[in-house]
Parts: sequence; structure tokens; C-alpha cells
Amino acid sequence: MAADGKKATNMAIHSVIDSIEEIIGEKALRLVFRAAELEYLLDDPPPYDWEPCISTEEQVKIYWEVEKLLGLNGAIGVWRRIGYNNIKYTVEIAHVLDGFADLAPVEKFQKGIELVCIGSGKGRPVPNDEYGADLDVYDCLLCKDNTSNKPICSLYEGVMQYISDWAFGKGVYFPREVHCMARGDESCYFVLVKK
Repeated sequence: MAADGKKATNMAIHSVIDSIEEIIGEKALRLVFRAAELEYLLDDPPPYDWEPCISTEEQVKIYWEVEKLLGLNGAIGVWRRIGYNNIKYTVEIAHVLDGFADLAPVEKFQKGIELVCIGSGKGRPVPNDEYGADLDVYDCLLCKDNTSNKPICSLYEGVMQYISDWAFGKGVYFPREVHCMARGDESCYFVLVKK
């Protein structure tokens, strides 16, 4: 991952900071960022914009430190909130989905997933006739060097939940990870199921 040169945006990292603080508090946030050797980001948080902030390798260190602090089960909840907030801020601050507001819900969801893949440089949309698109993440940050007997990639579930709520209305669909690289699958694969 270090050799790929990919960068997380300022907006993505600011949403990570906000999400961790919202769920486990400022002291725990400082512990996580200190352990990841990124505490300077807390003293001068990045703006909500698309400029590159830190490498994806540094970004994943934050996620791993959350897991070290809270254990895998606790981290899964925080990661989900990070994913949800990341796309929420992108939509509500940067207005990236405004141009799709008049589309049919299935098309809105499909466009939302396509933009997530383009914007994050992660995964690919897979057409789904019922709700627009599944999400196939073949380069998952959370699964790198992680093993589990259950799916763990709640970050992407959070992203899908926000887009689903935006496209179909709150509570219509729920994202579910059906394949996970941490379990030994080839990719992390997400679908929507009716609530």
C-alpha cells in the first residue's frame, strides 16, 4: 500500500476525527492519533475539502489504532460511523450528489455508489436491478493484515447506509457485507437488504 501513492482527502480525515471524537471522546481520539503518530492533525485539523491529506497507509493506521483501543467489536461500530459521516459530509458540504436529486431512487443509489468508488479510489460498483448497485471492494483498507471469522468492513456499510437513506429514504434498506477478505474471501462485497 505504501508504494501505491494514494492519498486520503482532507474531508475524509476530518470526518475520521469527528466520528472518533463523537463516539469515544476527545481523550480516546488523542490516544488513537498519538499511537498512529498523527496527533498533529488534531492540533490543526484539515479543512473540509478535496485536497490530499495523508497517505492511505497512514489512514489505515488510524483504523488499526481504534481496533487496538476498543477491540474488533468496538472498532466495527466506530468504523461504520466513520463511513457514514465521510459520505454525509461529502454530500452535505460538497454537494456532490445534488445533480442526481431528480433521478429515480435506483439511479440515485447507483450514481452515489459510482461516485464513492471514483472519489475514494476504492472498489467498483456491480449492477443490481433491484436497487442499482452492489459494492465490490477488492482493495479494502480494513482487511489488510486482519483476519476474522465474521465480516468486519463496516466502514463501507456506513457509506452504503447513508447513500441508501438518501436515495430510498431512511430505513428502507440495510447494507450487509456478504464476503470479506478478512475471512479469506477474494474481495469485500456489499449488498442491500430490505429492512
